[in-house]
Amino acid sequence: MRRLAPWSAAVLLSVLVAEAAGQAPSGALSTSNEFIRIRVNPGPQEAGRFAVDTTGGDPSRSADDNQVLIYGSREPWTSFTTVLVDGQPMVFGGPTSRRAGKEAPVGVITVAPKLSDGAITCVVRFGEIEVTQEVGLARSPTTRVKDAARIAYQITNRGQSEHVVGLRIVLDTMLGSNDGAPLRAGANAISRATQLTGSDLPDYWQAFDSLSQPAVISQGTLRAPGLTPPDRLDMVDWGSLADAPWDFPFPQGADFTRRGEQEQDTAAALYWNPTPLRPGESRTYATLYGVGGVSLSPAQLSLGLTAPAEVDYQYEEARAFPVVAYVENSGGFESRGTACALELPKGLKLEQGDAKVEFGLLKPGETKQASWRAIPTGEATGGLRIAAKATSENLEPNRVEREITVNSPPYLLLTMSAPERLVVTPQNRYSPNPFDVTVTARNTGGQVARSLVVMLAVGDGLKLADGSQAVQLSERLEPRAERSFAWRVAATGMPTGELALSARATAAGAKPAEARRTLSVPWLTPELRIYPADQTVPPATDGLPTLLPIAVKLAPAREFLGARVSVTYDSAVVEPLYVSRGEAFVEAGRLLSPWTAGSWQPGRLADVGGERGEAPVLNAPEVTLFTIVFMVKAPGETAVALEQTQLLGEGREDVAHRVVGGHIKVRTTEGTR
Repeated sequence: MRRLAPWSAAVLLSVLVAEAAGQAPSGALSTSNEFIRIRVNPGPQEAGRFAVDTTGGDPSRSADDNQVLIYGSREPWTSFTTVLVDGQPMVFGGPTSRRAGKEAPVGVITVAPKLSDGAITCVVRFGEIEVTQEVGLARSPTTRVKDAARIAYQITNRGQSEHVVGLRIVLDTMLGSNDGAPLRAGANAISRATQLTGSDLPDYWQAFDSLSQPAVISQGTLRAPGLTPPDRLDMVDWGSLADAPWDFPFPQGADFTRRGEQEQDTAAALYWNPTPLRPGESRTYATLYGVGGVSLSPAQLSLGLTAPAEVDYQYEEARAFPVVAYVENSGGFESRGTACALELPKGLKLEQGDAKVEFGLLKPGETKQASWRAIPTGEATGGLRIAAKATSENLEPNRVEREITVNSPPYLLLTMSAPERLVVTPQNRYSPNPFDVTVTARNTGGQVARSLVVMLAVGDGLKLADGSQAVQLSERLEPRAERSFAWRVAATGMPTGELALSARATAAGAKPAEARRTLSVPWLTPELRIYPADQTVPPATDGLPTLLPIAVKLAPAREFLGARVSVTYDSAVVEPLYVSRGEAFVEAGRLLSPWTAGSWQPGRLADVGGERGEAPVLNAPEVTLFTIVFMVKAPGETAVALEQTQLLGEGREDVAHRVVGGHIKVRTTEGTR
């Protein structure tokens, strides 16, 4: 027998008194609140196995106070977990001489069960695989209070080779004194052995014995933030699971009579299929089990309605959520033409299908259920009331309501900070340049903005500076929180005027937000410059000459048509070898004319340059007119000066400009200070 022996009335009374006082019976670690208590076996036998029962349960009903949800109040042992490592099933926790996992090997407990911060943890090693179990109080998605146990396992490969690891959690469900109530998943009441996989897996499953006078309503949650849906859910008698640590010949369609015995005994097993785990890799499996959130309306046609207490509306990607109605014939005779209809308010709609479900004949004591999936539309958020109405040809109708909070989506607001204008310094430079641009994103919605992406775009005449990246990321932005993102931006000098800056932000479920502004950038006087302006080079060595390219550039080039420039230098220090034209005199790979490399005289190159001819005028932040390649002759210093400069603009008119020369120092063989 699974049960050790019936308790006497005196023993049972002492346990309930201890529970009412918020104390766990001796022999188990516990953590509790006003709704439920979690107990974990400290071992050494069955160490780490757990049980769950109610303290106050559902505050709206007193019948579920101090009732069992998972069997094992005193020393939990019937619910157990298996870790499958490279095909070998091993039971989590301490050894056992009892039926649940009796013949299976166990791991090595490295951290015995301990209570910390409201959760009870235990760590077990299976060779190179380390598994940490954490069982603690958690908020249920259907009640929004901490009336559920979060059962989580973190699996880590501490070895140097890959292993294939899977997990199974067996929950020995019990509703107070009822050990054989059917399990309810979606539109199905499951009273016989059933396996659910893939799309058949519900977001949550529930169990209760009666809608008119329920003792306990329990719920297992498979899908919710922070949870890991299993690959398979087995609903079967406890004995079959107790005797097989992993798979077994599944008794599909058999009732819940405990294998080898005569008693009804429902249980559920959650399977996560074995998958490779690399050295150093970790993964976590988590599920919830606790008090079920069902709104009740007892009558001849008793009604129950369940749905998440809180759902999120997300812009352009609203997700459907389950709504389940239970109808029980609590009268003394058959209900004919029975039906149930779902009523949704503005802000919610059915994903598909009909709002009304026909049940037909309902026998006395029989319960049917209908399942729908609803979607937030965004037309209304906050507290919305849904309802289910049961009707019959011969019984009075009944109606039950349930409130759902629909959270408004993340709502992003962007503000941008940047200079209104740049000024030109006496040195013919912009100030400030580069300058700071700050974009602040604020989330004024009701949900976390996840995967926040903020991008800055700059118009012509501006560029990102100092290695700034256009896109910046933030993992999450809480409601009513803000975060600032900074960039460095530089003006190039072409074009000028009112230049555009814009930012765009996106986040999962949020409508994109934008911010725009303009920046006034004045014209710079065109400037002819030597590049590099100042440099020190070594002299020729080993008979090989040192070659030194000097570029003459124009910045900015505005409506440029041509240029003529003379260059002077000290011929005792350097000597020009050749002149090559720059991109100012090349168009689409074609050399433009007229062009001249100038007349060469000692210490002077005269009238280097040309015109763009039939090519269009040139506008660019900077352009190279030509490059002179010098050969270093001897140590010394020389200025490289630009003289008799002429710029031609549109209409072949002379353009006013500035000239900046350069300087070259050639070191001696020993070097100079």
